[in-house]
Amino acid sequence: MNNKFSLRDENGKIYFGYYILFMSALLGALVYNGIISTVGIFLVPVTTDLGILVSSFSLYVSILSITNIIVLFLFSKIVNKNNLKRIMLIAGALGVLSFVGFSFATEVWHFYIFAILQAICFSSCTSTPSMIMVSNWFGPSIRGRAMSIYAAGISVIYMFTMNVINMIVVDFGWRTGYLFNAGAILICLPIIYKFAVWSPEEKGISRMGEGDDPKENTLNSASLKGYTVKEGLKKAPVLMVLVSCVFLVLASSSMLSHQIPTLIMAGISSTLATFASSIKTLGLIFTTIFIGWCCDKVGVRFGATFTGLMFAASAFAYAMVIDAPNLMYVALFCYAFGIPAVNTVSPLVLAHVCGEKELYKFISYLNMLIAFGGIFGAPLVGAIFDITGGYKLAWLIMTVALVIAAFLRFIATSKKNKYA
Repeated sequence: MNNKFSLRDENGKIYFGYYILFMSALLGALVYNGIISTVGIFLVPVTTDLGILVSSFSLYVSILSITNIIVLFLFSKIVNKNNLKRIMLIAGALGVLSFVGFSFATEVWHFYIFAILQAICFSSCTSTPSMIMVSNWFGPSIRGRAMSIYAAGISVIYMFTMNVINMIVVDFGWRTGYLFNAGAILICLPIIYKFAVWSPEEKGISRMGEGDDPKENTLNSASLKGYTVKEGLKKAPVLMVLVSCVFLVLASSSMLSHQIPTLIMAGISSTLATFASSIKTLGLIFTTIFIGWCCDKVGVRFGATFTGLMFAASAFAYAMVIDAPNLMYVALFCYAFGIPAVNTVSPLVLAHVCGEKELYKFISYLNMLIAFGGIFGAPLVGAIFDITGGYKLAWLIMTVALVIAAFLRFIATSKKNKYA
């Protein structure tokens, strides 16, 4: 197996890593986005039908997020090549049960109870195991492109499924919509059973993207080099990367909730603001692949710094859009090149500074911090808005946070800090 993308492995069969990419993209679109990105679709129909406050209904998302952090910590302690598939299948089954529970809910506390099951599914059946498997199956020389294909695949499937879910909720009601989400996860279970394989070592083949010597391409756990979590958490570059993740997600979660209201307050029509924001999903298909290619060909340092600064430029454009509405296009353009810093680039930066010995555990910690930042980002921007009466100061603060994140990653990804 060479250090380039190749369709087949050394036995002439289609390289199994491509099935890993397909499964991971499907889990990201149907499970991850089904749990997180569809909340807005259900909010008004559910609260109106059941006569509950929006704030009371939204509390289930906070319960989900807090439980997610706890489960991710436990996941990092117990997951290994022997139990990954079993954990994913159990978590996926709980995800199906959670959405079925949502569909039969008649009181707001029903959502709180089933949110706990949903959090187990979210943490143990989506981005964390997917990042681990993609990192295990694709070596350093092509891992950036593999991660970007995984992320782009999510965007492609997500564009289709979001419209389907919205149509179902509008035409058949929110209970049917939740059952659709349950069915989507159920479809994923046999795919997990078939394709959730820890590493090429389990299949007896060499890993793509690591060199021409087959002896070096097998991801043999006994020969992996890198920090243990205990060692890595004492190293400044590792801490820099983890802290940068918190800053990045403070901003990304804020933009998901507040970018459209920001544009509307700048005098842009709701229709145009929503349409322009949705177009960025299409753009992400191309920008994530471009960023992955840059990380492989130019270097992780460039990819990490470039995406951080583009993300900062997007936040600054949102801060200034009230004075110059046309900056909306600059904000969305920079966002498309900046947001890959979170899920596409972060695992690559971690591998750069940590090595691969316990990379799967570091990825769990990474997603714990992403969840932590997601809890506080949108409420922080909302609180600043309430105090100041506008979004300008909030986005300027986020700009500073993103510049700091880019600087931390620039330092952490130097040649001196690369694990050797």
